[in-house]
Amino acid sequence: QLDGMAGHLQAIYERPATLRLGSAETAVTGPLGLSQSIFQTGRKGAQISRYKGLGEMNPEQLWETTLDPAQRTLLQVSIEQEEEADNAFSTLMGEAVDQRREFIQQNALRVANLDV
Repeated sequence: QLDGMAGHLQAIYERPATLRLGSAETAVTGPLGLSQSIFQTGRKGAQISRYKGLGEMNPEQLWETTLDPAQRTLLQVSIEQEEEADNAFSTLMGEAVDQRREFIQQNALRVANLDV
């Protein structure tokens, strides 16, 4: 789809573009530059941390991110295909590295949202 739109996108970005937020302006040189500028602007003042488990957090971080009722959102999760969910969980989180590697190799090109 993107390949089919290449000419249209090229025409849009032939002229200089500017992303404006308040009084701040950022030059945008193409679709990738636009998305990068939006993400950079959105992340200003934000800090992203990743933990393997809750035990890696200090008490203040645990309260701010997980325990504070004013900040957290609780969602009920229901599993309709229990066996399929169990198989997926075992493949992705289990000890069998070969199964996980095979799954990743088979599905790598179909990834729509990857947070690394």
